[in-house]
Amino acid sequence: MTAADPSILSAPEAVRVFLQTLPKPVRLLVAVSGGSDSTGLLLALAAHAGRDVALTAVTVDHRLRPESAAEAAAVAQLCAQLDIPHVILAWTDEKPRSGISAAAREARYTLLCRAAVDMGATAIVTGHTLDDQLETVAMRRTRGDGWVPGHAGMADAVLLHRRHWLLRPFLRTWREDIRDFLRAAGQGWSDDPSNGDLRYERVRTRARLQSADATDLSDIAAAGERRRALSDYAAALLAEQAQVHHGALMHIPPSALAEDAAVLRYALAASAAVIGGREHGPASQSMDRVMDMVAAHRLDRLTAGRVVFDNRRNGLFLCRENRELPEIQAAAGETRDWDSRFRVTNSAAEPMTIGPARVDRQEAQALFPGVPASIALRAARGMVAAPGAVSILAPYDRFLPQFDYKLATTLAELFGCDTFPPVPWNDSSRKR
Repeated sequence: MTAADPSILSAPEAVRVFLQTLPKPVRLLVAVSGGSDSTGLLLALAAHAGRDVALTAVTVDHRLRPESAAEAAAVAQLCAQLDIPHVILAWTDEKPRSGISAAAREARYTLLCRAAVDMGATAIVTGHTLDDQLETVAMRRTRGDGWVPGHAGMADAVLLHRRHWLLRPFLRTWREDIRDFLRAAGQGWSDDPSNGDLRYERVRTRARLQSADATDLSDIAAAGERRRALSDYAAALLAEQAQVHHGALMHIPPSALAEDAAVLRYALAASAAVIGGREHGPASQSMDRVMDMVAAHRLDRLTAGRVVFDNRRNGLFLCRENRELPEIQAAAGETRDWDSRFRVTNSAAEPMTIGPARVDRQEAQALFPGVPASIALRAARGMVAAPGAVSILAPYDRFLPQFDYKLATTLAELFGCDTFPPVPWNDSSRKR
């Protein structure tokens, strides 16, 4: 595709289209590092700021480089010129020895969410570009996770910590177009030297991606639509046919197992992530084994992603395996997450130990009537022994891409969780 393609937007046009989709008035937290992408986003949004569009800029100083404080101060100066409120937040925690990029990203999102609470933001807005999208897809393909979810790349909306929507207006805008926009405005930007450090996977990927052809870009768009459709069909399948008992056991009847294999796989992988207390479903090879068992109508049992898949004549049962179930301490009045599956508040005046339920076969069958005894016992012993425990959704409670919004909402209903806030824009006027 070329810059003349109607699906590619300039920086001002991308922001204009983006703002048209938002109900007014709107209060946006703009994440601005000082690099070209976020600076261009700030400048393009500033042209529309006013009573109906309120902006606050936030710069996260990760304190990983000596220059970062000066770069944050330069953003503050630009915001003062634009008459836009600006806040600098520092990542002061001890830095890990490995996985620094992932840790910095997690810290950045946490700090942005805290700022969003303080300012009552409608949404957080970031400057991720079409270049970033291509790099993300290429990295996922290299890692071998490039089936439909990987090919789809980044969603243009992501819910953070069940509360704050992060929106990406520039996913159809080239970085060089943003820089041309800044040059025309006489505005400079800072360059992070780590962007040229080949020790980082993204930098190596960027070096390989000299150009993108029409197939690359159209594939991403098609994969995004297919992922959304797969996720929505999986949500419908689970809503109509799955049953969840005590947040610990899912039953899927034989009729559901005869549904489209791709839809069923998506539904099972997402359900397994929740039941296993993991942010991602089982690995691709593990899901291949699950699907082979189902397709062959083989009455068997296998474990994947901390979940036991038990295929019986009356359907497929999923529950947490009874290994490595933790015991944790909760102080009086403290709320803790147990096994990334249940949230427990200690309402007592004394500390308490939170651990797995200790039940016998008879107690288990009373909890799960009509379920085969061995499955009932396994499911019961995977429950938490604490009053008032509520289920949580490990794959979606921290990071929910819009692709999976309906699926996450369906799983929340099945597991008895709170629902998720709607996307803060008019879906009828914006392609998902």
